Amino acid sequence: MTRTKICGITRLKDALHASSEGVDALGFNFSRKSPRSITPSAAKKIIDELPPFVSKVGIFVEQSPAEIADICSYSKIAVAQLHSERYSAADARFLKDMVQVIRVFRPDGSFSPQSLTPFAEESGVRTFLFDAYKEGMEGGTGEEIETSVARQIFPAEGAPFFRILAGGLNPGNVAEAIRQFRPYGVDTASGVEAKPGIKDPEKMSAFLLAVRLADQP
Repeated sequence: MTRTKICGITRLKDALHASSEGVDALGFNFSRKSPRSITPSAAKKIIDELPPFVSKVGIFVEQSPAEIADICSYSKIAVAQLHSERYSAADARFLKDMVQVIRVFRPDGSFSPQSLTPFAEESGVRTFLFDAYKEGMEGGTGEEIETSVARQIFPAEGAPFFRILAGGLNPGNVAEAIRQFRPYGVDTASGVEAKPGIKDPEKMSAFLLAVRLADQP
């Protein structure tokens, strides 16, 4: 079963709708540069109202590991998504003592999937998210990963890591992406929005339904 994450949550009503439709995880973007940015206090208010079996993920770009730990503790974030190449394996290992960690890669044509193994061995991280590369942007671009690159990243089932596909996914293309690459999970932000930070309930419902249908034999 393909797991689902809707990222860039800024409103309680959007979070509750996604939760009622069966989303597995919700992402709260703490990057001050993002149009979907949210403060720790605003995220905490939303998280306090959410059901317990929906995972709460924090997206971090410029914060130090110590700052990330503080925000996760205060806002009740269970998973830290390190969405920048600046975060080292040592940073991830430091955080793993407090929260689960997802390390993000934005692969271009020169990316080597073999680089995951040394990072995993040094950090203990086993979950990786792959987002489309666009110079100067850290995600939420609405662009897809190149097919040739994705085929290298998402091998046959049984791979030793949990690999999440992001980048340009929406209700119209997520099913084909799942059938083609068989990721552990799929992640969307702009693909289910009315505008940055404001989700469209119909698009969220359609996205989650498309994932469920794609998983059927």
